Amino acid sequence: MRSSGTLRIMTLVTLLSSSIWTDSLNAQNSSDSSRFEQQIVSFFNRYCVDCHSSGAAEGGVVLDEFRTPEDIFAAGKTWLRVLEAVDRNLMPPGDAAQPTTQQRQLFSEWIEEQFLSTQCGVQSSASAVVIRRLNRQEYDNTLRDLMGLEMELSSKFPADDIGFGFDNIGSALNVSPVHLEKYLDAAEVAMQSAIVLPDVERYAPIELIGLRTYPLPEDEPVEFEHHLAPGRYLADFSLVRAGISESVPPPRLVIGFGKDRRTVEAVQIQDETVVYRYWLSVAENDKQVYVSLAQNQEDLEPLDQFLAPDQPNTANVSGDQRYGKNHGLHVDSMVVRGPVAAHRDDLPESHRRIFVCQPGFGDDSRLSCAQKIIHEFTQKAYRRPVSESEVVGLMKIFQRAHYRGESFERAIQVALSAVLISPHFLYLVEPSEGVDEDRQLNEYELANRLSYFLWSTMPDNELLNAAEQNSLREQLDTQVHRMLEDPKSDEFVANFVGQWLQLRNLEGVRPDTEMFPSFDAELREAMRAETEMFFSHVLRNNRSILELLDAPYTFLNDKLAEHYGIRNVVGDQFRMVEMLGEQRGGVLTQASILTLTSHHTRTSPVKRGQWVLQQLLGTPPPPPPPGVSELDESPQATQSASLRDRLELHRANPECASCHNQMDPMGFALENYDAIGRWRTRDSGFTIDPSGILFGQHNFEDARQLKELLKATESKKFSWCLIENMLTYGLGRALEPQDYCTVEAIRRSLVDDHYRIQRIVMGIVESNAFQRRGVK
Repeated sequence: MRSSGTLRIMTLVTLLSSSIWTDSLNAQNSSDSSRFEQQIVSFFNRYCVDCHSSGAAEGGVVLDEFRTPEDIFAAGKTWLRVLEAVDRNLMPPGDAAQPTTQQRQLFSEWIEEQFLSTQCGVQSSASAVVIRRLNRQEYDNTLRDLMGLEMELSSKFPADDIGFGFDNIGSALNVSPVHLEKYLDAAEVAMQSAIVLPDVERYAPIELIGLRTYPLPEDEPVEFEHHLAPGRYLADFSLVRAGISESVPPPRLVIGFGKDRRTVEAVQIQDETVVYRYWLSVAENDKQVYVSLAQNQEDLEPLDQFLAPDQPNTANVSGDQRYGKNHGLHVDSMVVRGPVAAHRDDLPESHRRIFVCQPGFGDDSRLSCAQKIIHEFTQKAYRRPVSESEVVGLMKIFQRAHYRGESFERAIQVALSAVLISPHFLYLVEPSEGVDEDRQLNEYELANRLSYFLWSTMPDNELLNAAEQNSLREQLDTQVHRMLEDPKSDEFVANFVGQWLQLRNLEGVRPDTEMFPSFDAELREAMRAETEMFFSHVLRNNRSILELLDAPYTFLNDKLAEHYGIRNVVGDQFRMVEMLGEQRGGVLTQASILTLTSHHTRTSPVKRGQWVLQQLLGTPPPPPPPGVSELDESPQATQSASLRDRLELHRANPECASCHNQMDPMGFALENYDAIGRWRTRDSGFTIDPSGILFGQHNFEDARQLKELLKATESKKFSWCLIENMLTYGLGRALEPQDYCTVEAIRRSLVDDHYRIQRIVMGIVESNAFQRRGVK
């Protein structure tokens, strides 16, 4: 008699069969369908029903409560969890009966091809990408390309959190109060490094007005002759206001040298000397110091533009008060320092890149130039067109600094520091234009996604120009190939490969120095460079991704060639080297991977096998059950049995066997390579046996045959794994059920294109997931 759970499972399969299997999606004949249903029912009944039926559902996965096809379609995440658990050998648990590899494969194909694939097109909207800040690498790269400075200021930031294997995942990139403090510090340091301020400390003061105090007439200027050379000067101008009621507003003044004049507001302080400090320029043939009251509206307008937010605006006071009748002002002194030399060719590139103009004489010229500089810099920093209101807000910051007497350069420095702490600089912003709106990215947003995907930095002028002309989508194929050829794509190689293949972990590996004295920092760097250059070659030359598993070439310098026992490689320059023997080829036999998957004193077949399952095939094993004993590493044990024999005994535990039967054979195949990747045939006196059985089905004799089997039998899993990882990295978020369709579409296109890797890149950037904003 069938249990109610079994009947419910049969109902589930019947629902699926009636709604999907018999669809127009390549329905099979009735006998095949019947046989298939019986196999799936048998799988559910034997391996699923006891733990995942109503009332006894472990892990929140209930598989017997579907009543309609709509219920099934709505359970996308459930089916992905089931697929992951079965495909990655997480379920059934280790102490339960286990299906064969063929049964697992059949069941996985049923979920993939007869359920998940039918949803492609049903859910066409993209998942939302969480607004994310630039990670540390992206921050440094963006500053470099924005200002031309290599500073690595992010080294003082908190470490970026990792999410789903990568450090550019929006949901993991939080912002703490420490981040805010460090962003402020970094912005100031960046601007201080980029912009050269005028230096007057080495100039002796020159007194232009002194010895006595001059009353300031109401209707004419006070003028004195000077003998200053042309150039910029820092002027300290002193005034005294006496004998006037404090209720009378202070007047506005015009001070300067001939052509270059500034409108300023007198300070409302009685009977004390007040020093006004401003930067002024002397033009050729200008020989007069000029000080006067503001006489008309034309004199007042410049100050109204520069007036700081906390300064009083006297526009509505009476004319006599406004223009200085009965003002009580006396000119006390003027002392200058300078002239400051200004040779643009001597300034650093960062300064010249920011200062796209130089102010002329007068407030209007300074204001106009400042606005141009701020507008162009902000547009580049925000990586999109900026609004008038955004520029106005930044101009107020400039005006405040300029009004209090800072140099033009320092006022620009202060304003642009505000740009570098804006969310529009620190974040990749894709604002919503409606409530829960799934929309196509505009061209600037697409340029940003593309650039931070392939370059880990801001878009260059060519991308931004294409976005401005609304032609980026039309040029997508051309632009992607251009970007991959650009040296900046080295960032993609280093960041993606460093995290997908865990190459970054190589930095923390510390092999025992007594056992491995040849291992040093130079060798570590050579190991890393080989893997990065190998992947870069496959990427830029659009080679098959299967070459990552096995290829008849690699990249070596003399240090690494000696480590491998390969002759006739001279010099520290890396070059392509043909692999004629059977010892090397593909990432599996590269010293970087072999070293980071070893212990500090010996190899680890378990770690190496786990790395293949997780990083190459996307099927990581579950964590070991609690209470499992450690491998016996005593001298007696290591001298009496080989590492392989000791591991064979260790995995006799049935709870461990299901996972170790998959991991260990692949690790054993790599035992001819020691803990730092050198070739060997014996270990601790025992002859190495690298043979094994891949997933209980395919026999192999050594690493070479293992790689051949992986290419022949696991290309689908390997393709899926690479696509999933690259898509996760490119989107900056975890994948959702609807992304299954994207991954599968790219995989099929990849197969049709003979596994050429750029098909993956193009598939990602052309996908809805990449080109749309998505909804939460």
